[in-house]
Amino acid sequence: MLRKVRKYIQEEKLLEPGKKVLLGVSGGPDSMALLHIMHKLTPEMDLSLVALHLNHGLRPEAAAEEEFVREHCRKWAIDFYSRQADIRSLAAQQKKSLEEAGRDCRYQYFFEFLEELPADYIATAHHQDDQTETVLLHLLRGSGLKGLRGIMPRKGQLLRPLLALSKAEIIHYLDENQIPYCLDQSNKDLSFLRNRVRCELIPYLQKAYNPRIIESLNQLAGIARDENDYLEKQLHFSWDKLLRQQEPDLIILDKKALGEEHPALQKRLVLEALARLRGESGWEVKDVQRILRLLYQPGSSKYIQLRKGLRVKSIYQELHFRSKETPAAKFCYPISIPDRLSISETGENYIIELGQLSDMQAGLSSCLDYDKLEQPLFLRSRQPGDRFQPSGMKGSKKVKDYFIDIKLPREQRDRVPLLASGQSIYAVVGYRVSSLAELKAETRRVLIVRKENT
Repeated sequence: MLRKVRKYIQEEKLLEPGKKVLLGVSGGPDSMALLHIMHKLTPEMDLSLVALHLNHGLRPEAAAEEEFVREHCRKWAIDFYSRQADIRSLAAQQKKSLEEAGRDCRYQYFFEFLEELPADYIATAHHQDDQTETVLLHLLRGSGLKGLRGIMPRKGQLLRPLLALSKAEIIHYLDENQIPYCLDQSNKDLSFLRNRVRCELIPYLQKAYNPRIIESLNQLAGIARDENDYLEKQLHFSWDKLLRQQEPDLIILDKKALGEEHPALQKRLVLEALARLRGESGWEVKDVQRILRLLYQPGSSKYIQLRKGLRVKSIYQELHFRSKETPAAKFCYPISIPDRLSISETGENYIIELGQLSDMQAGLSSCLDYDKLEQPLFLRSRQPGDRFQPSGMKGSKKVKDYFIDIKLPREQRDRVPLLASGQSIYAVVGYRVSSLAELKAETRRVLIVRKENT
């Protein structure tokens, strides 16, 4: 089993020697296998491991599971951090399902720690059965080729080294090595669509149609991934041919050149334009279809209005994608400690308090070494020429460039507060802390700036 995972890591180029990896560990069988396997591979791969556990507070046994993971990390000499979150309240506030709110909060926690420690990668325990569920869910929702790729082995700094294994192989490994684990009974709750796919649809397909359905759908995901990669390369080649102009709030494409592309590429090119102006998420097939219909409408007055304040207009031989400018939110507030600060320009509230590492909260927050900060401190909007030195990086970076790097939509950038004193920027709150104020082993007082959920 170790050889199989090691081979997969090497084939997918997931890890290099000397890297620090954060492991998401819930205490369930999959994550305990991940913890043990990575622990065993650490000496030969020269890795540094840290286990992260998010206590969702949804079940009575949550506290015991947290202690269970902590004890095994202590036994295997793996650094352990945990955080508690009220997922039920977050789901209600954010109008999300419990499953979605829990996943979003979990990944937010992981990526916050990735910056705070800092570390190189996050590894989760997704395996082949998870891949099968994901592919089927995308099929049920009418996904395209991107969705059929399922779970990617690597997405930026997020790794899935157990995608080489099936659930049965994982359970066999745990039994063989006498590794205990916790069972989450909510995984059998059929009110969740994913659970119905796992507990009802896949067993039915295995029994009635294909006993090797898990292997087959994992094979499909691999084929879709390779073919999608090819189309992505073609997209960038075609993009250069049909792009006539690009500005922060405007993209102009050549209608004739776009119309000559294969329909599969046409859709991707339109989505690329939408993504560059307003981010990748939130677009639907019908948005793309409405835009493509403009290719065949003559004149210069045809346009469609989309969500996110974006308008697409056909002007003779060009398609103009233009985002509506939103008024910039300019603000500057002195802070006291502790404090609850209301930023009237954005309608958001922030909690400012002193604490320790163990006090860090789930949510949009930044944690800084308080004793490194010059006074007085302010929460303010960005200003032209603002620069800071992101933790873990050498040299400074323009705040504007940082927002571009993380693909933060343009209309949101003036709403993000900066924690600053004079010309020194200590944090882009909720996103990145400056190396001037990053937490160290010797940190005694932690300043926590946390966006209040409303």
